[in-house]
Amino acid sequence: MHLTRRAVATLAAVSMVAMLSALDQTVVSTALPHILESLPGAALLGWVFTAYFVGATATVAVVGKLADLFGRRTIFLLSIGVFSVASLLCGIAISLPLLVGFRGLQGVGAGAIQTCSLIVMSDMFPPRERARWQVINSIGFATASAIGPTVGGFLADNFSWRWIFLLNVPLCLATVAALLYGLSGQSRATTRPRIDWAGVILSTLMIVAVLLVCTWGGRELEWTSPAILGLILVAVVSGLLLVRAERAAPDPVIPGVLLRGATRIYSLIAASANSMVWFGLILLVPLRLQLVLGASATEAGALLTPGIVLGPLSSVAAGQIMARTGRYRFTSLLAGVLQLVGAAMLLFMSATAAQGWVIAAYLIAAIGTGFGGPTFMISYQNDLSRRQLGAGVGLFSLCRQFGSSISTAVAGAMVGTGVSEAGLGDAVAGVVQQAFLLPTLAGAAVLVSAVLIPKMPLRATQREEGRDVTAESREIALTAH
Repeated sequence: MHLTRRAVATLAAVSMVAMLSALDQTVVSTALPHILESLPGAALLGWVFTAYFVGATATVAVVGKLADLFGRRTIFLLSIGVFSVASLLCGIAISLPLLVGFRGLQGVGAGAIQTCSLIVMSDMFPPRERARWQVINSIGFATASAIGPTVGGFLADNFSWRWIFLLNVPLCLATVAALLYGLSGQSRATTRPRIDWAGVILSTLMIVAVLLVCTWGGRELEWTSPAILGLILVAVVSGLLLVRAERAAPDPVIPGVLLRGATRIYSLIAASANSMVWFGLILLVPLRLQLVLGASATEAGALLTPGIVLGPLSSVAAGQIMARTGRYRFTSLLAGVLQLVGAAMLLFMSATAAQGWVIAAYLIAAIGTGFGGPTFMISYQNDLSRRQLGAGVGLFSLCRQFGSSISTAVAGAMVGTGVSEAGLGDAVAGVVQQAFLLPTLAGAAVLVSAVLIPKMPLRATQREEGRDVTAESREIALTAH
């Protein structure tokens, strides 16, 4: 496929800004001591992470629908603007509470950017070609997340922690220029858009409540504490009201049609479980290496590097296979088998098994998650029409984010509770090993979903629905030819 200069500019902009949003998830980890020196308030330090994560997750589903209503370029540029302004405010924050608030706003922009970048690439290529190009996002996300701590530490040690945020501003301005050149400025809606405000408010409320339960439960607060039980009640009530509101809304923010059909349901389950496996491994493997096998933090980080490299490479391989064969059956089954085998090895091998066996099992599962990332995204998008892409990608992103948050929270709670009861003696080996039950079950869910997803060939053209596609979507697609 021949790419025009506009298409190249768009791809470059999408990749750059998606990497920046991923980089800011981890870049502050090594700069926290420097931040604490200039902005006292250790009690709020953990919220520098939590606020960003909650903001990034709470808005992804809403942003997808807004991109359908108001046009890709409008929402994409607005997302970059929010991220840029929030980055500037983080860089000049004069207190830790302000930094936490600005990080939450930055997370909102980052989540919106991640969703918009996937939507734009979906518009540019039909599903079969999309499999080849969307791995750019997978590689950029994994690479940015991996180098984030190194970049943050370098800037904080040699310049100032404030440059971690301030450098985002000129880079975002460059991506804005590229997007203005590469993307059409027409709006999708031919009539005045009707915003489903009830859906926006209720979905955000439910997501925030669930995320706070996953973040605090079993760590900062007991699962049976009034605060956690209250948040669970808020999540349940808002969820029930959301279902009722979306059924009545003429243009719902989360259309029920996105959950109809075996392909869509099982692709979403597989994507969520795929994230659960990966983030469970990222949390538990270093703990096993350090608490059980005596490795240092530096050694554990170095031993994770091969998996961080092989995951994106596996995504590239999956994209090439799907683009050449026009099928996702093989890559989906391979993803499920490798994840289940790798996670099960970590669960059932001896608690004190040699370091080499632990790394081998981790790499097998990591390769599986690499194959699963683009595969289930493509299988889901292949079943959507173009007019459903925005809301559909938003829902898909939400499921992936939920998988990662639940995995991190539950696995962390399992280890934390076990260590607090057993101490750091010999019993900790069994505690850490038992926690691998979570990624093992998630790997099984990936494999079962891969088996149940119907065998459908990847479309070589975009699926249209009547005449509901405007010039913007057609023009975005034409930029790739």
